[in-house]
Amino acid sequence: MKSIKSLLIIALLGSSFTSCNDFLNLEPLNDIVLENFWTDKSDVESVLLGAYSAMEKSDCLLRMSVWGEMRSDNVVEGNGTSDDIRQICRENLLHTNAYCNYKAFYDVVNRANTVLYFAPQVAAKDPNYIIDELLANQAEAIALRCLSYWYLIRSFHDVPYVTEPSIDDEGGHMKFYVPQSSFETILDSLISDLEGIKKYAVNKFSSDEATTCRITKSTICAMLADMYLWRGAPGDWDKCIAVCEEVNALKLADYEKIRSKEGKNCTLKLYNGYPLICDAPEDIPGNSYNEIFGTGNSFESLFEFPYNNDVKNPFVGDYYQNNQSTNVGRIKAFEKIGSEFSSVKGNSVFEQAQDVRYYQNVYDRGSQSYAITKYAYDDLTLSFSSGSLEYSGASFRNQVQANWIIYRYTEVLLFEAEAYIMKAKQIAPAGEDSLTQVAALKEYKDKAFNLIDAVNARSINSDNFNITPNTLTQVISYSNSTTVNELESVLFKERRRELMFEGKRWYDLVRMARRDGNQERLLSFVEKKYDSATLSAVKIKLKNPYAMYFPMAKDEVRNSQGVLKQNPAYKDDEKVEQAH
Repeated sequence: MKSIKSLLIIALLGSSFTSCNDFLNLEPLNDIVLENFWTDKSDVESVLLGAYSAMEKSDCLLRMSVWGEMRSDNVVEGNGTSDDIRQICRENLLHTNAYCNYKAFYDVVNRANTVLYFAPQVAAKDPNYIIDELLANQAEAIALRCLSYWYLIRSFHDVPYVTEPSIDDEGGHMKFYVPQSSFETILDSLISDLEGIKKYAVNKFSSDEATTCRITKSTICAMLADMYLWRGAPGDWDKCIAVCEEVNALKLADYEKIRSKEGKNCTLKLYNGYPLICDAPEDIPGNSYNEIFGTGNSFESLFEFPYNNDVKNPFVGDYYQNNQSTNVGRIKAFEKIGSEFSSVKGNSVFEQAQDVRYYQNVYDRGSQSYAITKYAYDDLTLSFSSGSLEYSGASFRNQVQANWIIYRYTEVLLFEAEAYIMKAKQIAPAGEDSLTQVAALKEYKDKAFNLIDAVNARSINSDNFNITPNTLTQVISYSNSTTVNELESVLFKERRRELMFEGKRWYDLVRMARRDGNQERLLSFVEKKYDSATLSAVKIKLKNPYAMYFPMAKDEVRNSQGVLKQNPAYKDDEKVEQAH
């Protein structure tokens, strides 16, 4: 890695950051820099913003997208993709794949740890650095560190866990190789850290852009809700609901202020009591996409990475469709996403013909070749013709400058719905308290469906003249007889539709498999991507639960001299390599 001294100088000058070259191989901080740099609160802010900048760079963003999406049933390889991406899409992962390299996230971790180490010292020197500012900065730094580890453990399972910065030379080269901690140990620590700092995080910054591009209390609540669902310890479902309700309260308060200010021009609307951006405020569909993904920094965004003319999104322009004339990008939508929509079957991805998200996500380039258009469109226009919803037109960004969203409000609503479903699953079979149990079961199912339906309803449009859209209640025939397992299926379908191509789907499938205790459901989704010759090998491979995660990079394991251990699912790959 670059030395901390260099990183601090770069942060001060406002220059770009580069990723590290050696795992946690940080040079110590120079004493002169210590004396001259960490003197006032602006120094803390500078290095903190440097941590954000490091996470926004291509090394991190590409991995967030690849780790969370490429192995899923959403995507397949497109035109001109790299061999590394091709092998990931084909479930042919080797420890030599470039995307097994996770060093860039430890750059973010070390910057955050550096802020946490020196910020209290600055507070002791600078009387203008008040305690509330210190605590808020620490909350951001801890949340950035937690977010980095959250991507790491969901992708690799067990990883080195470091909470102290590297600021001296003691210990030599090997001090920078740290044994892995278990997924469960790290997750417990992340949750504990976030619970501890949530109350110190700010609700809003000075502008909408700053509020959505820096970590706020709502961001931390979303992270906690996500983590509670993965951990699933006693009480975690209720904890998930509680933090989601905190976000709901903040969003409702914002909605009331905006509605009061904008009046009839307000594009926000309540769906089952939850404020969301209306998709067709003037009966012209496409508005929700344009505000959330086109303009960016929308009401629904909780945390996103900003890109502009100076710093362009390093992923969308290369991997999704980037202009009207191109066929598809380096990856494309799995053809079933498009072909199933046209028939609007019960097992399709988009089950309602009036669902605008189909047009937001993919574009049919012919021969069942579906380009990914989410984020790539600058704006989208849909229209109604002959009683149906149709693609009318869209403009692409010449140089893709789309912000990349990490968490948004509709995902929080679906987190809460999932927690209610899990509470419903815990209800014991009817016994002497059967009436109480039946009432509780109905309550949890109704609350879950109400949340899912709110997300769905925003995206289902009519022209108020010729089309009467099917509601989600009609599509699934929701009633008291709907089982909890059926409702869980509805939830994951809605998550797929709402969050498609946002780096979420593979993580959803892994969370599902961890909860099931097997990979059968995961396989039932991804097996559709493979031909018969490939499928048998994929099934064998993914029967090992550790195969859901990436292998440790070959060079990292080798250079650690035995400190780092390879993912058990990939040890045979090392043996084959050594035999040759």
